[in-house]
Amino acid sequence: MADRQRTVAVVGAGVIGQVYAGRLAAAGHQVWLLARGATFAALSSHGVRLRTNGMSSAPAVTVVDSPADVPAVDVVYLAVRADQVDSALPVLAQIHAPVVVTLVNLADRADAVATTIGADRVVIGFAGVGGSRTAEGVTYQEIGQQATTIGRAGGREDGVVADLRATGLTVDVVADMTAWLATHTIFIAGVSAAILEAGGSGTLGNDRARTNRMVLAVREGFAALSHHSVTPTPTPLSAIFTVVPRIISVPYWQRQMRGDLGRLSLSPHVLATRDSELPHLATAARRITRDSPRLDAALTAAGLPSDP
Repeated sequence: MADRQRTVAVVGAGVIGQVYAGRLAAAGHQVWLLARGATFAALSSHGVRLRTNGMSSAPAVTVVDSPADVPAVDVVYLAVRADQVDSALPVLAQIHAPVVVTLVNLADRADAVATTIGADRVVIGFAGVGGSRTAEGVTYQEIGQQATTIGRAGGREDGVVADLRATGLTVDVVADMTAWLATHTIFIAGVSAAILEAGGSGTLGNDRARTNRMVLAVREGFAALSHHSVTPTPTPLSAIFTVVPRIISVPYWQRQMRGDLGRLSLSPHVLATRDSELPHLATAARRITRDSPRLDAALTAAGLPSDP
């Protein structure tokens, strides 16, 4: 149980929203989850149901479909897709909370979004879980290679980090979340393009040539970041693409694409968002790198437009 029960709202009821709402509720917090449409109907009927590592749970989360039904809370989490951020911000503004945590890939928009929300109450973060939804609920796993990541925010992040760690989630705290998000955008854009072009993570993992092209595209994108005075972050992710020889890094990524990271975390999200979030992230990756021919060619081959 948490040391102190806090009141929490989560805006967005996809995989990420349901997992974090459920984990926080199970840790002893009072949680409201804002859902819409068919998702609200399903959750109103069956509640939040989570499954991970063969274990199932049904945490006590209050599901609502209007921000008017959410009282003033201690903290609100924004857990929508990148392409939904603009439409979610007016909804978020109707929920009273001194701290707002973003669990979404803001790419190069973190400063602009923080200004809209209020820079004095924002904590920029990113989810460290992946999974899929079915009629039976959400099946997910923590991503071993990428913990839930929270950016430093003048101490506002301390309570958030403590709350999340109390749920049992692994949490990393980073100083430069802007660089982290830029790095992650390039990584996800390059890997997603390779998965789409191959038709799935398993096919990609079984094809050394395709995986090699993916590594080269992401490497080029990271080099572009460095050229623009942005340090690719975190260092281990940067190193596996830019320092480790391809004779090692390519087989490594082949194994990851064939394994749980590819099958359970990356591929379901890529295929589910190929016409929604991914085009936005592809555009952001092009904007961040400015000139990355290999990455641009990979995005184009995957059918990701230059302007969504």
